[in-house]
Amino acid sequence: MPASDSAPLYLGIDVGGTDVKLGLVDGACQIVATERTATSLLKTPQNVFRHAMEFASGRPIAGVGLAVPGVLDSHAFELREVVNLDGWLGVPLRDQLAQISGLPSMVVNDANAAAYAEHASRLLGVQSLALITLGTGVGCGMVVVGNPHGGDHGCAGELGHIAIDFSADALPCTCGSRGHLETYAGAAGVIARMVQLSGEEAEGLTPRRIANRAESGDELCQKVIADTAAYVGRAIGMLGQVADPAVVLLGGAMTFGGMETETGRRFLADVQKSVKQTTLVQVGGNMKIEFATLGNQAGMIGAAMVARDRS
Repeated sequence: MPASDSAPLYLGIDVGGTDVKLGLVDGACQIVATERTATSLLKTPQNVFRHAMEFASGRPIAGVGLAVPGVLDSHAFELREVVNLDGWLGVPLRDQLAQISGLPSMVVNDANAAAYAEHASRLLGVQSLALITLGTGVGCGMVVVGNPHGGDHGCAGELGHIAIDFSADALPCTCGSRGHLETYAGAAGVIARMVQLSGEEAEGLTPRRIANRAESGDELCQKVIADTAAYVGRAIGMLGQVADPAVVLLGGAMTFGGMETETGRRFLADVQKSVKQTTLVQVGGNMKIEFATLGNQAGMIGAAMVARDRS
């Protein structure tokens, strides 16, 4: 049911290098209104916050949540490292947001905001959840015992930089180390394996095209996707042995069709198989592994729900 005019709403602000997404969300995770603006037009945190409050003007807002990319100091609520957001480093984001909005305010890393949205929509309570995003890189947002978890240094959930290959010829990662998941299961790694197996040129190859060809029966493409699932499953298995989340979700732009295609469903089954092969039965046997459902709206929904629960 749509929210009534008097029901409290929560404002979610999801800031990315390209767009600022705003969402008014009710207490049941339902979006009431949204808006998207180019980040380049707003630029500074203060402009973003003022624009967000203009968007929400006249509505019964009970709290404001902000989702930001990069390494977020979860005590000072300042960004320590971020790409493509000039003027955002070292700014006391929660204090400025609270000052401009005049409302209870909270700041959270964008991956954790997306994970929190999926967690809240599933009514998981104090259970733990990890949301793994597969695309150009490999990201992970975490909710531990019902709380968004950024870690003591803002780097919790860096699943893309878990080493899955310890051999002498492990592939180099862009971070300077070797054998990291992102090198094998990020988009560039998927394309590189396809080139290696098929002898094709990399130009024009994308994970989506590989998925489409796999769906049409191309066995090499099917092998590349199965290998990717095995790599992702190994990393989830490591995460499972350390954090033991009840639910792990796969999202992002590279889910090979998701539940809509046989290729996507096989990818998910292969991930599940790999996790069970590399974990204690109490971990892999009880962990629910599914595709995420909220898409690119998860960040603003999660920011709003963090404002509902944590501000």
